[in-house]
Amino acid sequence: MSLAESLYELLDTGYGPDSDDKLRDFCDKHAGTEEPLGPSRETALHVATRRYRTSAVAILIEHGAHLDARTPHGKTAYQHAVRRGFAEPAEVLAQAGANTSLTPADELAVALVHGRFDDAKKLLDQAPQLAHTNNPEEDRLLADLAGRNETAPVALLIEAGAPLDVPGLDDGTPLHQAAWFGQPANARLLIAPGAPLEIFDGTHASSPIGWAVHGSRYSGGAKEREAAYAEVTQLLADAGAQLTYPGDNTETYRMRLENDAAPLVRRILDSIPRS
Repeated sequence: MSLAESLYELLDTGYGPDSDDKLRDFCDKHAGTEEPLGPSRETALHVATRRYRTSAVAILIEHGAHLDARTPHGKTAYQHAVRRGFAEPAEVLAQAGANTSLTPADELAVALVHGRFDDAKKLLDQAPQLAHTNNPEEDRLLADLAGRNETAPVALLIEAGAPLDVPGLDDGTPLHQAAWFGQPANARLLIAPGAPLEIFDGTHASSPIGWAVHGSRYSGGAKEREAAYAEVTQLLADAGAQLTYPGDNTETYRMRLENDAAPLVRRILDSIPRS
């Protein structure tokens, strides 16, 4: 594994109790925190910010990270933070002198994340194209909001024509996000206009029903919210979601889901015919 790959893994998926020390040690020994990392070609500061690792953001800044570096799609770390409602990383970046300017699409994201729906509607009335700018870092807004409790932002974006298939976290579409986070109301809103049921993400190689199943066992609070995951799974099954896998691994995929499923969800899977 290269140094860049090691840094990306540390910041993206492997941050634990001793990771601040590991990151300081890495920064002390190596240059390269500005090197493009991961599939989105972000800097380390971008990765730490979008993963809400505030201490890592501070460490990278201490070691000279370029505050206003941009992703290939033009986003700074500060924009990453505010678009997601990540107040602490945003404050650390702003206090360090980061550029805090926002695009109109960023302003739409901020308004929706903070529940300022009148402001969001006004922005969309003035510029309907903000719902679909063809910039994947902006068009992922629906995916970023679909896994949250609120339905109003999701409904507003769908009505405004936001794309239903642009991925967000871990390469999952909006429906993947609603499934993983156990949000049946948002899943229902997405299924109604035709959100795709059989897209397999590039990170976990699962369709939305696979994310619902895995979330029913492994997401935070899954045990207390098993009924919500069962409702999402039933919605997906009723909409025609299959337990099939592209290629020749369908039975292996189904077995993986059955092993992952919480009991209420497993009963639903058992009711889906084998193709």
